[in-house]
Amino acid sequence: METAIFNVPSISCSACSSKIEENVRELKGIGNVYSDLKSQQVKIEYNPSDISPQEIKKHIAQMGYEII
Repeated sequence: METAIFNVPSISCSACSSKIEENVRELKGIGNVYSDLKSQQVKIEYNPSDISPQEIKKHIAQMGYEII
C-alpha cells in the first residue's frame, strides 16, 4: 500500500468528509481513507497496482469537490 494526500478545500462539513470517505472506500485497491475537516485534507492508502492517485483524484472531483 502507498499513501496519497489530497488538499480538498471544498470540504466544509462532517457530511462532506463522510461522503468522500465512504465513496472512495468503494473503489478497488483502496485501503484506509481519512479526511480531516480542519486541514481540509484527505489521506488515502491505495494499492498502486489497482488504482492511481490520478484516478482517485478524478473520482473525488466527479463527486463535486475541488482538489488542489
